[in-house]
This record gives sequence, structure tokens and C-alpha cells, in this order.
Amino acid sequence: MKNINIGIIGTGVGIRTHLKGFRGVNGCNVLAIAGSSSERSNFFAERNDIPIACANYKELCDIPEIDLVCVCPPNKFHYDVMKYAISKGKNIICEKPVSHITSEVEQLTHLEKNEGTFIYVDHQLRFNPYMRKIKELIHSGALGHIYLVRINQLGIGFSDANLPWSWSFDAQEGGGVRLAMASHFNDLIQYWFDNRKVLSVSGNLNPIFKKRVINGEIRKVNASTLCNAQIQFENELSVMYSINAGGFSSFKFEIDMAGDKGELHFDLTNKLAIYTENKKGIVQPIDVEGVFDDERANKASLFSGSFRYFAPLVIKQLQGYNVPEMNDVATIEQAKYNCNILDAIKQSSNSGIPVVFSCEENNYA
Repeated sequence: MKNINIGIIGTGVGIRTHLKGFRGVNGCNVLAIAGSSSERSNFFAERNDIPIACANYKELCDIPEIDLVCVCPPNKFHYDVMKYAISKGKNIICEKPVSHITSEVEQLTHLEKNEGTFIYVDHQLRFNPYMRKIKELIHSGALGHIYLVRINQLGIGFSDANLPWSWSFDAQEGGGVRLAMASHFNDLIQYWFDNRKVLSVSGNLNPIFKKRVINGEIRKVNASTLCNAQIQFENELSVMYSINAGGFSSFKFEIDMAGDKGELHFDLTNKLAIYTENKKGIVQPIDVEGVFDDERANKASLFSGSFRYFAPLVIKQLQGYNVPEMNDVATIEQAKYNCNILDAIKQSSNSGIPVVFSCEENNYA
């Protein structure tokens, strides 16, 4: 079977997640890398034993032997890189979000691509065994009619007031935790509940630390360190999540899900468990197979580490195997759904008014 040659564009997530994920997979080879400059490309190519260092993304996409392009630069570059890679007939994995501009996502859905090529959006949590088990429990009816989902994430990465400027603090380049993390949670809901229709969105965004230093100068932060959202979906599903990258305790990731027949809880310490109507108050741990040992022990990030489940499936599909799990991959078409919610969170936060897409009538007191 053919060996798949990979080119990585971007030396941040591209190195930390994509290179690390594919290096552990048989049948593929990371052949080339392109950073923001020739110097940066050369540095990371030499440091990571990557054969070809490219001056820019076009040079990488022009390499005939490249079968798969990983699009991992800052968000504002995704659109141009995607367009060029598509024009070259490459298979593509694009980091989320595909773009922070809805019209760009719409344009990408209409670009013609070669028959037989694949374009994936890297929402790797869809392939994490815990997240897949949650979908299985939802669809089994174990929880009954689910009416509430709460997700809480707390990190400490941005809590240092003296942290130097990075593109994460710029709304156009990084978009803060709204684009970095809320995009994951929107996609999980989309995945778990099969693209259920959005009715309304309320949001709140806060940089927390309003200024950062770059090259000795103070610059205003215009991207979110805190993102809260309340989203109402059809069939009486309420979703609430809170994301805070400016905490001071320790990393937390928690999911609570309530239905009329049971409740589900996930956290990093106790992992996955449910409570059901016939065993009220009794925790029922759910054993989940296929989880990496370092993830079980919280020695690897559930977020970036989940790429390790996704990467081998991508390679098998590109080699021509039938891979049923890849029916769950996030697509550019689905990215528009996500982008609409992200836009609504920003609009609601800035206006103080919920964004209403549609209504669902009831007569409850």
C-alpha cells in the first residue's frame, strides 16, 4: 500500500499536534514543512528531521509527492492556504476554525476539488473514545430525552498578567478562546446531536487582562480569555458552556448532561459515569476501551492528544481502505454551522442581546 507523504504548514500546532500524531503512524512520512519564514522553516525542519523546508505554503503545495497538506498557520491565513491547496488537488486537514469569517467558509464549500481527494476539518475530539462513548449513550436512549448540556473548561495559560504578546491575543489572528475552544464545544454538540437546529445564542466575552506587552510596547488585547455561551437548540435542548483560560488553580474539563431518564458526567479525575432513574443517587462508572494510558493518567492533553486517534484513520482512508469511522469527520460544510454560532456569540456579547435564529413555541408557566 502507498506510503502517504505529508506537508505541514505552520510550526505551532503543526509541530505540537500534527507532527507528533503522524510520527506514530505506520504508512506515512512527514516530508515537508513551511513556517512563516525560510529561517523558521529551516530551523524546525532540522530540529525535527523533516527532509524539506519550504519558504512558504505555495512552495510546499507545489511539491508533487505531497499527498496530504496540514493547514495549521494562524486562523487569518487558513482561507488563502486552503484555496491554494485545493487548486493543487491536495488532500487537506485544516485546523479549526476553517476561518473566522463566515463568507470565507461559504466560499470554500463551493470551490471545486479533484474527485477522490478529501478535505477534513481537525475536530479531533470526535475521535476521542470518551466523546464517542458519550454519543453512543445519547443514541442508545440511556439518558432519555436530553434537555441540558453543561461544559466547563478552566485553564491557567493566560493568567500571567506579564505574559508577552502572541497572536492568540489578536481577534483577527487567533480570536482568543472563542475560536480556539468554543469551536470545539460547538462541534461536539453538532456531532453528538446530529446537526440539530440552533434557535438562539447568548454570549459573553472578556479578555480579563486588557493589555499585553510586545517589543516593549503596550498593546490592547481584543480577543477573549473568557467565553461564556448559552445556546438553545430545537427539541428543547439547552447548552451552556464556560471557557476560562485565565484561571489560577488547575486545568479542568467537565461535562454534565441531563435527560429525563438519566444523567451523565465526565471529568478528568473520575472520567465517564452515568446516573439512571432505576438507580437514583448511585454512580455507575462507564468503562471506555481504547484510551491511551497517558490520557487516562492525565499525562497527555485530551484535546491535542485526541489527534492520535484521528491520524491513523486519515492515513488508512488515503491509502484506499474503507474506514467507517471517517463518516464522522468534520467537513467544511459543517464548519459553516459552527462559524454561525461563533459569530452569534461575538454579536451577542458586543450588543448584550441574544441572537435569535428561530423560535420554538411552548406554553410553560
